[in-house]
Amino acid sequence: MVSEREIMKNDLLLRLKYFLLYFIFWLAFFEVVRILFLVYQFDSTLSCSLFNLLASFIHGFKLDLSATAYLLALPFLVMAAGSFLGGKWYSVFMNIYTFLFLFFAVSVVIVDVELYKYWGYRLDHTAFNYIDTTKEMFASVKIWAILKQLGVGVIMFNVFWIAYRKWIAHLIKNLKSGNFVAAGIFIFLFAFLIIPVRGGLGIAPANVGMVFFHKNPFLNHAAINVHWNLGYSFANLNESENNYKVVSDKQAEDFIKKLDKSDGYVEKVICVDRPNILIITLESFTTKVIGAMGDKRGATPNIDKFTEEGILFTNFFATGDRTDKGIVGILSGYPSQPTKSIIKFTGKNSKLPNLAYDLEETGYFTSFFYGGTIDFANFRSYLVNSNFSSMVTIDDFDPEFRTSKWGVHDHILFSKVLDGLNNCTEPFFSVVLTLSSHEPFDVPMETFIHGRDEENRFLNSVYYTDKSLGNFIKAAKTQSWWDKTLVILVADHGARNPGNSPVYALEKFRIPMIWIGGAVADGGRKVTKYGSQTDIPQTLFGQLNMNKNYPFSKDLFAGESRSFAFYTFNDGWGFVTDTLTQVFDNINHLLIIEEGEGKSKTPFQGSIYLQQTYQDFLNK
Repeated sequence: MVSEREIMKNDLLLRLKYFLLYFIFWLAFFEVVRILFLVYQFDSTLSCSLFNLLASFIHGFKLDLSATAYLLALPFLVMAAGSFLGGKWYSVFMNIYTFLFLFFAVSVVIVDVELYKYWGYRLDHTAFNYIDTTKEMFASVKIWAILKQLGVGVIMFNVFWIAYRKWIAHLIKNLKSGNFVAAGIFIFLFAFLIIPVRGGLGIAPANVGMVFFHKNPFLNHAAINVHWNLGYSFANLNESENNYKVVSDKQAEDFIKKLDKSDGYVEKVICVDRPNILIITLESFTTKVIGAMGDKRGATPNIDKFTEEGILFTNFFATGDRTDKGIVGILSGYPSQPTKSIIKFTGKNSKLPNLAYDLEETGYFTSFFYGGTIDFANFRSYLVNSNFSSMVTIDDFDPEFRTSKWGVHDHILFSKVLDGLNNCTEPFFSVVLTLSSHEPFDVPMETFIHGRDEENRFLNSVYYTDKSLGNFIKAAKTQSWWDKTLVILVADHGARNPGNSPVYALEKFRIPMIWIGGAVADGGRKVTKYGSQTDIPQTLFGQLNMNKNYPFSKDLFAGESRSFAFYTFNDGWGFVTDTLTQVFDNINHLLIIEEGEGKSKTPFQGSIYLQQTYQDFLNK
């Protein structure tokens, strides 16, 4: 006679076997989907090497695991809660659950593989923007194509449904009641799903960009799990209507054109026709810590020295309050959005202009250096779309150097940068992003600014990065390429500390920008015109005698170009000129700060600027 304990043990094993097979079932489904995608895009697939095609499966497996984990979450939870009940109820539940999700998943596939041929990106929420024009959509599709896709869908659904019913479903037809051990195990398994859902144990949660690995966009698109992508795009869905509209579209467009107007004269401040360009983006370097800009705590002795030998921009602002917004501002001249970040929308950020892309087209070798992971905030997709010739990230450093929470410390990063620049072709365009002055502010040096409170730890980390930067510049000045190089020092964003500034405050967004290097003609000068990170592209192109379209970027050395800066916070904006300062809260429709001429004139200039930039964001 079989004991009760043995019965419960066998019951538990059946449950576990069922979910192991169910897990494999969905993983197999997603791999078949990727194969089908490659078959449908046959010409593009043929142009890729077998190695790279296999790599798309390997890189895409992360999102496949994440998508599978999402699908297992509800069944695990229901299994745990219902372990005290026996009978066939759970089998019925899982049959319905699997049928519905399989039907949905197959429907997504047959639309995605066909639509990609026309749109060039994987299915996301934007396809549903045209749901009210179904008649027009079908009118542009041949009937045989619709029938073909329906046929593929029917075959695919039946193959997987029959496989599930034959080899998996029968395992849970007669579960036993009162299996307390099973309840505990499935609660644990439910909690464990957070790891594959997040894409692993790293700091960065899963995002579409984490599977990007190649300059060829098609290979990156092949790596995407389209079901995960669709869910992600809806989770980050932005409204299709512009809620920031205050004037007509024509008035907003005219306003932007007036802001961009200049007399055509550009002051030349560099003495090399095609200089090497090195942009060093300093994590959280607010002007509040810069000695040359008024701070007395001595955290930036090297930067203070650079302001004397280069060009200091004294009224310069970050476009947003996060690195993902700052990088887009610097490289694409694109303003930040109050509650969204365009970098997280792969389809949108791929349409942005980009310094790296444009300079590579003119013969520059382009490179990006960062000591951390770029699988954060969808950075990878943006950087891959930027078409950098070379990217150095945390994976390119030995594990022994990864002693910071975020990756490798700045002095190690700068050593890698120096080696990279010494061994690349000229002219080069290189972007460096530091990280040591990010929380938790732990740096590998003897404490210079004492105090364990957050403010002093931040200042101490700034001192460390400044020291690392100083050593790098000192070494760079001895290299053959220095005399032909323009170095742009700029922060990715400001910081709350020192002083615990409010989220909207001007001083929180005011950052340094300094131009140094052998290519700078006249050092020791200051530029007082108001500008922001978004103005870097056109200011740079003005010095290179290049004409590129960056609609929200102005040349700070162009005669009569408007002196203004615009930034956003959640959910509001700041607009600053020589004569006016306004900071506005969009939620409460309230001016938080208003100083200078033209006060209380509505609609506010910042509101019009936000309307136009946000409309551009929606249109991409």
